[in-house]
Amino acid sequence: MPVYRLALGMVHMRGTRLPPPCAARILINGQDAQCLAMSAYLCDGPPPPHRQGDYQDSGTCDAPLCEAHARQTGPNRHLCPACHLSERNAVQQRSLFTSLV
Repeated sequence: MPVYRLALGMVHMRGTRLPPPCAARILINGQDAQCLAMSAYLCDGPPPPHRQGDYQDSGTCDAPLCEAHARQTGPNRHLCPACHLSERNAVQQRSLFTSLV
């Protein structure tokens, strides 16, 4: 039974077919917290280093993501903020002016 963060506050919902809450990290009142919005996507990036030896590993990160945190990089391909940043750093050399563009 997941707990979601909605406009009303924290809501505990009962049901067996509810999506997991979003795993992205956000700042709330200056504190680091999990997003906890209803997820609509799974991350298709490479698995995190601590999960690479897992025997049930699907070969992707599989972090649940809400619409606000899923970065679409192709047809039916979404990345979490951490995978998006690591892919962006690997693809291009970052410079002083990269963040301005």
